[in-house]
Order: sequence, then structure tokens, then C-alpha cells
Amino acid sequence: MKKFTRRMFGLAAAAGLAMSMGLNGASAGDRGRKAAAPQRVLIVLFDQMVPKYADTFRMPNFRRLRDTGRNFKEAYLGYMASETVIAHNVIVSGKHPKHMGWVDEAYRDVNNYFGKNVPGEPPAMHITGDLSLADFGTIVNAEGYPKLADYLHGAYPGTKFITVGEKGYAVESATASSGDIAVRLSGRSSSSLHNECRDVILGGRYRFPAGKNVPTYLTEPFCGRWYINSDSGNSYGTTDAFPSWIYPEDGDRLFPGTSPASRAGHVGGDVWVADAAIAMMVNENWSGMFVTLGGIDKAAHMWGAQYDAATFTGNCYVGTDAEIGAAQTHVRCAAEIADVQLGRLLAQVRRIDAARGGETLVVLTADHGATWGENFHGKTTPGASDSNWYFAPFGVWDAGSGATAVDTVTYTNPSPALQPLIDLRQADGVTGNLQFSYQSTAIEAWLIDRSVPKMKEAAAAMLTLPGVTAAYWRHGDGFRLYGTNAMTKSEKKWWQRHGQEIVDKMAAPSGPDIIALLHDRTSYGAYGDHGGAQETVQRVPMVFWSPGLARRGGRASHGPFQTADVMPTVLKAMGIPLTAEVDGKARPLAP
Repeated sequence: MKKFTRRMFGLAAAAGLAMSMGLNGASAGDRGRKAAAPQRVLIVLFDQMVPKYADTFRMPNFRRLRDTGRNFKEAYLGYMASETVIAHNVIVSGKHPKHMGWVDEAYRDVNNYFGKNVPGEPPAMHITGDLSLADFGTIVNAEGYPKLADYLHGAYPGTKFITVGEKGYAVESATASSGDIAVRLSGRSSSSLHNECRDVILGGRYRFPAGKNVPTYLTEPFCGRWYINSDSGNSYGTTDAFPSWIYPEDGDRLFPGTSPASRAGHVGGDVWVADAAIAMMVNENWSGMFVTLGGIDKAAHMWGAQYDAATFTGNCYVGTDAEIGAAQTHVRCAAEIADVQLGRLLAQVRRIDAARGGETLVVLTADHGATWGENFHGKTTPGASDSNWYFAPFGVWDAGSGATAVDTVTYTNPSPALQPLIDLRQADGVTGNLQFSYQSTAIEAWLIDRSVPKMKEAAAAMLTLPGVTAAYWRHGDGFRLYGTNAMTKSEKKWWQRHGQEIVDKMAAPSGPDIIALLHDRTSYGAYGDHGGAQETVQRVPMVFWSPGLARRGGRASHGPFQTADVMPTVLKAMGIPLTAEVDGKARPLAP
């Protein structure tokens, strides 16, 4: 059996060990015992995890914490946009998007924070996922709100708040200025750098630990364990198959991989994240850690989220390298590999608690759910995802304050379905009125002429696009409904209960002027997608667990819970008082 396979089975064994180390449920005698306030918090986020995956797949660690802790069964995001770059900051700030400084994947820099605005022209547009750590810090500092790291620093002086994951914007949006350590994978190495590392050791282009205050034990030696293969030619078949070729994998970035580099110990994906997290758990004096596991998200985008989950039957661990590598790119394997990493993290938490005293509060959640493109209106050509998601007819700044030029090429090839938006005109009747649009499981438009008649005109155009159920235009600190199309009974029930509140929470000057909601199982971006207000996109798992909670017995709740409630709930459980206004509410964890 190859080294990789032995390693994965070893990780599965570690997951079983975690269960045997005090993670089981309460005895009858324990249920009346008062839980001590936790002294540390570990947030483990499963990117794009649909709650049912925990029961559909082999995720025993997730189920064990869910069933012995506090499980909020009706949790949902409660806001647009249902995006990674939004949710990670909502979780650690308790703020809705409209109050945290950026509201979606696109950002209108009305305050010229990044210095790219031109007098007499509309404020510059930026792609939020390409902002830097410093850029996120600039926005948060300007808005002036504290985050979870600030509260933990106050309660436990000298301790650190650590964020770790594969994706830069996921890690750095949560970290910004107040987090102490941020570890994520770098951009892909230049093809002209470090030939020995690239060609001899890793077999192609590579990534390595980057971020904020990255510990030297994660960066040295050069080209050591923490460097992983990220060659686009090593795609495990995702560049050759539909629909994965719309958004293919590059090397071992988001999956452990079976490349020669991976089998030699340079394992990527969620294993890389868990390894780095455990190393920092051991070596740093931390009071908070945010671990974001990105494998499920990548697999779901490529293969259709729940649709892939229902049809794939491959084996995640056994077979040839080609078979195992291909299997890892699918949702089931990504979910099961992530759960093994959760088991390893829990085992280390148990050791930390024993060695340092006190308890660690563990939070399990996701940044959004997903739907699949049964009705897909984006381009289906290889690599079409970015130009499906982003349309910038006049160009966009694609690297925040660090950009040196407007990108007028990459995002100018939209789906033909957007033609009614492309045809919008300003008051002069000639110039296009669409400055930027973002398409996923919703469609959003930033206009140049934002007069009420022009916004209504754009909303009317939105209603003609394929898959649209409702169109809104921005008015003050909310949105007004322009009109609707036919909906199914279930779509209408969810929309009537939540549509307006979800849309209103992204009403800010930096955000879109027009929003269109879409039918279920409808997307414009990738074959599996998120971003909108559909129930399956909004629903997320929400589990709180600690040894003290487990001793008192697991409890499911049908009460309210939105993602903005995470931070105030964590602070209340840890006995740390709120000192600033938040949008979320502290929810009770104990019976």
C-alpha cells in the first residue's frame, strides 16, 4: 500500500481516537452538573457544507459533537451574500454585511480607501476576494468595530487569535488587523523561480504558507513539508470532464492529493490545514482559533454540490493513485476527509485542555450552503467560472490597494443571458449604465446612473433574465421589491418568510443597486454554487460543543439562529461581556 493510503488510514484511526478521548455523551449523573466557562474557542468551518452531509456521508466526528452538544437545527445565514468572503467576517464580528464594510464579492469604494477613484468618474469597483490582509484591515478599522480576537485579547492578555485555511480571502478577511496569526496557501509560484523545488521535489508549480506572522516552523526548511504541488496540469481529471472543467482544481491545493509530492509527504488540502492548525495549537499560546476547511467547497463547485453527493460512488482511500485522486475531488470524499481532520483537531484539543487546564468551546459551522445548476445559465466552456461570476464592462481593480492597473480584459466575456443588463443605458441614452455585475445563485448589479428611474429600469430588465423570481432596487438602508415572477410553492413560502430580510442586510453604499433572486437549482456561476437567498444556500450547520455541555447532555434546538449570532453566543458562553453594538444575539447553549 502506498504511503498516501497508509497516511489517510492513519488519520482515520486518529479520528477514532478522538472519540475515545472523552467526546462521548453525558451520563445521567452528569446532566445536572454546571458547565465551567470555556477558556478557549475553536471554530471549525466546513466551507459550503450542506447540513445533511453529516448524515449522508461518513462524518462520525461531526455527528458526535452535534448529538452531544448544542445543535441549532434551523440555523441559516440570514443575509446576502452567502459567500465565503462575507461569512468569515460575520462569524467573528457579529455584524451583518451592511454594517461590516463590504457586502459581497464586489466592492464599490465610495470612500476611496484604496486610492483608485478618479474625480468625475464613478467610484472604483474592486473584487473583494482579491483584497489583501491590509485592505480588509483598512475597511474594518474605518468601520471601527471590535472582533472576536479583540475580546479574547482583553479577557486573556498575551494570548493569540489564529486563523488557518487554504484560501487567502477566507483567512485574511477573518483576521484583518486584530488577529495575531493568519496562515493560508500562497499564490502559485512563478514558473521561473526555484527550479529545484518546482521541478525536482514538487513536480511543477507550488504553493507554500503565507499570511500574517506565519511561524517559522511552518515556513522552514525551504521546500519542506508545507510546500505543496499546485500545477494546473495536475488536475485529477477535473480539466477534462464536464462540469468540473468550468472551475477545475490545480494540483493539491484543496485536496490531499496523490501526486508524487503528496506521497512524499507534501500533502495538501484539508490535511495541510489540520496539520498546520495542530502545529500552532501545540506551539502557540492561543485563546481562539478559526480553522477553515475548503475541500467541500471546491468539490461542490466543480461537480454540483448535492447532485454530486447523490451520484458518486468512488472510494476515497483505496485504489490506484489515479482513482484515489479523482475520488478526492468529489463532494463525498471531501466531506469525509474533512471529518477525519476534525477528529484530529478534537484529539489535540483534548490534549491541550489536559495540559493547560480549562475547557475549549468548539463551534462547527459552514459559511454557506449550496445548490446545483440543474438550470444553468452561465457559459459551460473550460475555465469559464471567473467570467461567469464577474462582469466588468469598464474594467475592475483586481488587487485592491496593491493593483497597478484596471483589468479591462479578464471579466468582459459574460454569459449571453445577461444581454438585457448589458443593454442598459444612462440618461444620455448612449453610454452603458452597468458598471459591474456579479452572478451566482443570485444576480446583482452596480449602476453608474443610480437615479430612481434608472434603478427601476434595471430592476425591470432583471425580471426578464432566465431563472429570476424577484427583483429589488436599493432605497436608503434597504431594498424595495420591484416585481416577481412565478415561484414554486416551497420557493414562495421561504421567500415570503425571509426574502426581504435577507436582501435588506446587504443594503450599503459599497453594495449593489439591483438584486435579482433566482429559482432553486439555478445558477449562473459554477455548476454547484451559492451567493443567493435560496433555502438550501442559506441553511448551515450550527453546533456548539464543550466537555461541560456534553456532560449535561446533547440538545437540539428549533429556535432562531443566524450566523451573526455566533460571536455574541461564544462570548456569552465564555463569560466575556460585549462592549460594542452587534447585529447578532447571544443564544443560550445550556438546557
